[in-house]
Amino acid sequence: MTEPVIAIICDFDETLGPDTISFLLEKNGIPYDKFWPEVYVMVKDSWDPPLAYMHLLLEYSKRGRLDLSEKALLSLGKKLPLFPGLPKAFIELQKYVNKEPLLKKTGIKLEFYIISGGLEDMILGSSLAAHVKGIFGSAFSYDTKTKEVTGIKKVISFTEKTRYIFGINKGIAVADLRAKPYLINDVVGNEKRRIPFSQMIYIGDGPSDIPSLSVIAQFSGTGIGVSAPTKSFKKGYELARGRRITVGPYTANYKAGSDMRKVLEATIMKMGLEIAENKRKHIIRAPKA
Repeated sequence: MTEPVIAIICDFDETLGPDTISFLLEKNGIPYDKFWPEVYVMVKDSWDPPLAYMHLLLEYSKRGRLDLSEKALLSLGKKLPLFPGLPKAFIELQKYVNKEPLLKKTGIKLEFYIISGGLEDMILGSSLAAHVKGIFGSAFSYDTKTKEVTGIKKVISFTEKTRYIFGINKGIAVADLRAKPYLINDVVGNEKRRIPFSQMIYIGDGPSDIPSLSVIAQFSGTGIGVSAPTKSFKKGYELARGRRITVGPYTANYKAGSDMRKVLEATIMKMGLEIAENKRKHIIRAPKA
């Protein structure tokens, strides 16, 4: 059944924080200009990009160049320098919904999700994790006894992101999205879907977010384009020209008073009032007992 929930779904790399792969390389003394050209060669040979860099990271680990243990990645995640205003913005947006008079009357709730091609364990180790309902990223598998990395467990590619968005839409529990992947194919009528796309906000910075932005925009949700504080707006403007985003691009500054924060609050307000109005119309139309 549809619930009065607004889902804010974010990419991570260059959207909420730095590129997790590059951060991992930097902290292990591996030059970008060696690693990424190797990835590009693999992509030209028809490798899926996330699978290519995950495979190459695994090869570096086998050569003793990288520690990819779960413990090491979680620890490194604690050092991730998040973009301005985070994680405080997630807390403050929750307070905004609970205290803003017009929104308080609607009874809506906010839920945050992260869907990223970056390293899931690093994002789980970051200070954002405590404020997010679900985190889905690329991950390695580990030996249950030695805890050593044994292979690639999953990669999050372009269209793979939409799988999790549909899971959120249908109300599939986060644990089941991980352990019961075939549930995503179950037929669920629109009236029984927990969070309609029109109650979703997707925040992303580039081409890997296009399928997600397209799906949400197609069904009346909101797509917000951002650019990392130290980057140009080139990718964001490409998204805007292609009509992939509803608004933006904005600098990924989430502090109170920033343009990004203002558009988030305005979008939440608009969605909240629409949820309240739809609920009112439903009550009026409902047959009397």
